[in-house]
Amino acid sequence: GNITICLASHVITPLLDQLLTSTHKARPKVTYVINTAPSAEVANQVQDKTASLGICLVNRRLPGLDYETMYREFFGFYCGPPHPLFGKTDLGLSDLRGLDAVSFNTDDLNDALRPVALLRQQTELSQRIVGRSPHLEELRRMILCGLGVGPLPVHVAKKDVENGLLWRLPPYDKLPMVDIFLVT
Repeated sequence: GNITICLASHVITPLLDQLLTSTHKARPKVTYVINTAPSAEVANQVQDKTASLGICLVNRRLPGLDYETMYREFFGFYCGPPHPLFGKTDLGLSDLRGLDAVSFNTDDLNDALRPVALLRQQTELSQRIVGRSPHLEELRRMILCGLGVGPLPVHVAKKDVENGLLWRLPPYDKLPMVDIFLVT
């Protein structure tokens, strides 16, 4: 048979990789289709049975679907080389106040990235969002191009930080966390 998996953009987890490896070894005749979509669309595709399973952030649960927490992502703020804060140390949250920002479409108090939006509100960052995307790759592009400070999952941004492409900004602890769900 065929398994169609729909993922939120740039889902990086060894859990999925191990599942694909073990399933392929156990059932080598199974074929796969892997698509990406915004999280709300992922759940819709599972509900419509156009995807066998989904992995995504969840804002509201759709009836008839099962949701199981797979893992938790911790979000940090980053900037790219053209940004004035790139390479600067000894920064605090106050250094981010009033700066232009870029973010995911779901970075809202009433959506899946509520913890990130809440951090902005609680720390009075009052950042102007100059760019949005539902896709991590495009948000990363906006950050790299210096459009503004943006949130990314720490484990996803790690290699870019190590390679000098992104610069990690405060906060460095008590990071916003978001659960990633397996939807069936």
